[in-house]
Amino acid sequence: MYYPRNTFLGKTTLLALAFLLWRCVDPVDPEFRYQEGLIYIDALASTVPGASFVKIFESRREFGFNTNVFVTAAEVYYVESNTGREISLIEQEDAYIPPFDFALEIGSTWELRIVLEDGREYWSEKETTLPPVEITDLSVEYNPELLLIGDSETRAPGHSLSVTFNDPPEDDNYYYWNFRSFERLIYCATCFNSLYRNGGCVTVNPSLVSSIKPYYTYGCSPKCWRIRFNDEVNIFSDQFTNGKEVKNLPVAKIPLFTKENVVVELRQFSLTPAAHSYYETLNDIVDNNSGFNSPIPAVLVGNLFNPNDPEEFVLGRFTAVGTSTKSVFIERIFILENQIEDRIFGQFEGLEVPIEPTTTNAPCEESRYRTNIRPENWVD
Repeated sequence: MYYPRNTFLGKTTLLALAFLLWRCVDPVDPEFRYQEGLIYIDALASTVPGASFVKIFESRREFGFNTNVFVTAAEVYYVESNTGREISLIEQEDAYIPPFDFALEIGSTWELRIVLEDGREYWSEKETTLPPVEITDLSVEYNPELLLIGDSETRAPGHSLSVTFNDPPEDDNYYYWNFRSFERLIYCATCFNSLYRNGGCVTVNPSLVSSIKPYYTYGCSPKCWRIRFNDEVNIFSDQFTNGKEVKNLPVAKIPLFTKENVVVELRQFSLTPAAHSYYETLNDIVDNNSGFNSPIPAVLVGNLFNPNDPEEFVLGRFTAVGTSTKSVFIERIFILENQIEDRIFGQFEGLEVPIEPTTTNAPCEESRYRTNIRPENWVD
């Protein structure tokens, strides 16, 4: 069965967590009650380079709101179970990332190890990597009312993405989809009441503020693409399609954040039954979460635990996945509907700027969310 989660991307900000009243490795429906200090881990290791990540959050109450804070300064490792080989992940913005070329081998078994700055440790159970199922085709359809914006009644435009693949008949198969998108970044820096100097926006001497503009934009050098990741739970079981061609199954929504053309790289993950059960329960809880102000994307005990405190509830899951990918180029510059994001108009340094040298560009710094590497299938 197919379980799309219809929520506006970026709205799922982990504003609340539930905690469970009993310890169980299998996913269970929790009683919703907020508690500070809970750890939530969202971790994936893939057979495709660039698709692996670990995110760690801790529930806190700040300024009267329940929220989750990204946990920094942790030591994070993927551990190959059979050899003991460790792959160290580095902290990058809101995630921990392995080396760029890291990829699992089909059939390999892996575990996750985390040590927080305060000494708390979190381990995962072993995960074996299943073979991926190849994507045979992608289709794209534009919809001027694709999805709702947050809790409002306003609908936003975008494209829906549908996948076709041949389901293997030998075993029960379970699937999970996500994507990353690439769009040309026109400005690599925008500085408000400041100027771009020495790798960042620098505050101007107060005596000079009146002579400069409210903001300045700086182009990208070299060419740069912005990378976005979706925030949906899209899963599928072959219970009724075993061994058949699955054709034009809707699996993703690409909002019209901007009218820049975009390449979408769809990732199709092969899940174990346990992983599918976890994501299915997660999806059910989010879809039925009408009593909360914001969606709750992390409310389950999965396969993670504290080796030094078996009574601690550790939310989330580490999943090793066989992955197939396929990319598609989508032209958006002629769409009539308004884009979702506010448009920033270019405003460059001129003679009014008293600080030499005049700067027009900022570097395209390679990261999880930016790249100067031309995406596959990009069309100029």
